[in-house]
Amino acid sequence: MKTIFKKIFHKRTIISLIIVIVLASITGYFGAQFYIDKFMIEVVAVTESEDRVRDNIDKVLALNAGKTPDQISPKDNFIIAEYYLNKETSVKKITQGTVNASGITQGLYAEKILSNGEYYSMKISSGLVSLATRLYYIDGEDTVDYYEGTSIKEASATFPSEPTKVLTQEEYKAMFGSPMTYFVNYVVSSNTVLSEEYIGKNGSGNYEFKLTLDTAFSVMNYSYEIKTTSGSSKLPKFESIELTFEIDENFRLLKTAIKEQYQVSIAQLGNMYMTTSGDLVETFEYNGNFEIPRS
Repeated sequence: MKTIFKKIFHKRTIISLIIVIVLASITGYFGAQFYIDKFMIEVVAVTESEDRVRDNIDKVLALNAGKTPDQISPKDNFIIAEYYLNKETSVKKITQGTVNASGITQGLYAEKILSNGEYYSMKISSGLVSLATRLYYIDGEDTVDYYEGTSIKEASATFPSEPTKVLTQEEYKAMFGSPMTYFVNYVVSSNTVLSEEYIGKNGSGNYEFKLTLDTAFSVMNYSYEIKTTSGSSKLPKFESIELTFEIDENFRLLKTAIKEQYQVSIAQLGNMYMTTSGDLVETFEYNGNFEIPRS
């Protein structure tokens, strides 16, 4: 049961790679690229139900009841930490890092806040091409207010007083994949974890772990955000994903360091795929008086 999705994915990937190699030898680059564009993308565009990919949280909690983090698998620690994160009523997440594509580096800065039942998200990409977005969502509402920024700096931008667009839930999901209520981009489960490691306790007495994720089901939501923020017309093709995360004794997620690599299609280059690597760090705060920016 644990490896059903992995077996399907890896079998399809191997078959696809064989076809690409054969096409490349017969027709050259363009034949192989045609196959990648038309067929291999479906490996990433997962249509499986997210609920079926995730583990049963009640079973995970029951299996690990009464245990400390060092007695629990890294995978289950992350699942439990995400479960408690989703039950919080006051959260702030800061994401900082860089994305490098063929020698071109973009700086990334993002904020996400949950306060008094309202979710706020700001994402800034600065460098050769600068983009900034802001989103507001009140839990239970049908729409998300979407703003596009100007005068973009590394960690700030100027936003209009009125939304650039009001998105339906369906429109938001098509652009960003995950619901606005999610604080974790990846789907972490028995079906998506390829390897796991307990690193140990750090100087603060917190627990550190490492996960390597599969490149299809773990990003079944996140791929859409990459597609949107990169301005691509196609979903990215992930090649590797590694999460190193820190939790405290109460399974509170404190920090996640992310190293990921994927191929992204660039419209300005005739939809040619470019190798892209991301190096990001997410830090979490809880139960603070987090003010949601309005201006």
